[in-house]
Amino acid sequence: MIRREYDDTALDSFVVLVAENLGYNCRRVPGDVMLLEGANRLHVSMRNLRQLARLVPRDDWPALVADHVSTIVTAIEEPLDLSDFELAQHLLRTRIYPAEADNGILAARAFAPGLIEAVVVDTPTTVRTVTIDEMDGWPVSGDALFMLGRSNVRADGSLQVEEQELGAARVTVLQGWTFYAATHLAWLEEYVDIGPYGALVVAPNRSLIVAHPIHVGAGRGYGSVVTAATELQAQAYQAYEEGPGSLSPHLFWRRAGTLTLLETRYDGESLVLPAEFLSVLSTLTAEP
Repeated sequence: MIRREYDDTALDSFVVLVAENLGYNCRRVPGDVMLLEGANRLHVSMRNLRQLARLVPRDDWPALVADHVSTIVTAIEEPLDLSDFELAQHLLRTRIYPAEADNGILAARAFAPGLIEAVVVDTPTTVRTVTIDEMDGWPVSGDALFMLGRSNVRADGSLQVEEQELGAARVTVLQGWTFYAATHLAWLEEYVDIGPYGALVVAPNRSLIVAHPIHVGAGRGYGSVVTAATELQAQAYQAYEEGPGSLSPHLFWRRAGTLTLLETRYDGESLVLPAEFLSVLSTLTAEP
């Protein structure tokens, strides 16, 4: 991906201009967010906007900002009528967000450490989250509603799957130009031959999953797993910063259908994995 230079001041100015044209006052607030106040109060993530701006020429920034901000405002000012569940159910999906996105009113649940799974409504012009109050008005709620959302994501089609060399590690890359690629982590085993030892996994943004199944034997063991972890952690940091739709810069261990956070750190240039994981790994890869 080509990284383009950008100017925070220019993007801020474009947001203010678009907001004022839509009848909103605009100011920066903590959290790298622009607060728009007018008929409603809403937030524009400048981090996400910067990530989108990197993907297009600077001459396209005014149109990009206008479309981005207008879509957010329209979703608030012209809410969908979701009272008819028979019609709404076909628009429902589940989407993965960073845990800090949970404001207490979303129809959401924990997905993995640092991540939540939220029910959203997907329309041709926008994707918006569903509130608990809206969910409570439907005949389907709780686990059944999340199952419906996941089913609709699966019905949209599979992700692109490609085996690649990531530095010195062999990995499986899952990609899709969709808001819901990370939701496919819920059935990752259908894409990747994980096996009994599990897999190292990263999901740095909404479009990307990278996995390294832990296999032993045939020259593969402890060292190859540490090498793969080092490559994946670096990839996670980079893709998280690039976005768009940043999710997690962290490394996970997928085993028995569960994602466990591996709290890594660096000692100089060397990645240090958690002692508990290394202990398990030593046992798994021990010579018989």
